[in-house]
Amino acid sequence: MAKTSRVGRNDLVGTVAGITELTKENAKKVVNAVLEGILTVLEQSGTLRLASFGTFTVKQTKERQGINPKTQQPITIPAGYRLGFKVSQSWKKGMVLRKREQEKDKVKVHLPKPAPKAKVAAKAKGKKKK
Repeated sequence: MAKTSRVGRNDLVGTVAGITELTKENAKKVVNAVLEGILTVLEQSGTLRLASFGTFTVKQTKERQGINPKTQQPITIPAGYRLGFKVSQSWKKGMVLRKREQEKDKVKVHLPKPAPKAKVAAKAKGKKKK
């Protein structure tokens, strides 16, 4: 698998601005509002299902024992919350198709064009006759 570069919120804002034809400042407001809305819904209900995309869930974790990696001493990890996300099957299938198309395009671009054999052979024969 190819190594990917880090993509952050500013990259998302730029993409949204390009798709919606908004200014980057307005696109930033939209992205921030969507993220804030996701957090608000998760705080209220613990689950957010976006059809054809996936499901966000908040899971409560129990207090547990762990080991400090620096000192190797046992520590107690306090109870807390974790955010989970499960991709929908339709989104996953769509992404696989997109990635395959991208790979096909990369292969087409990088392959050198073969020289026509008939013309090369004809030129070679013509030189021998002289």
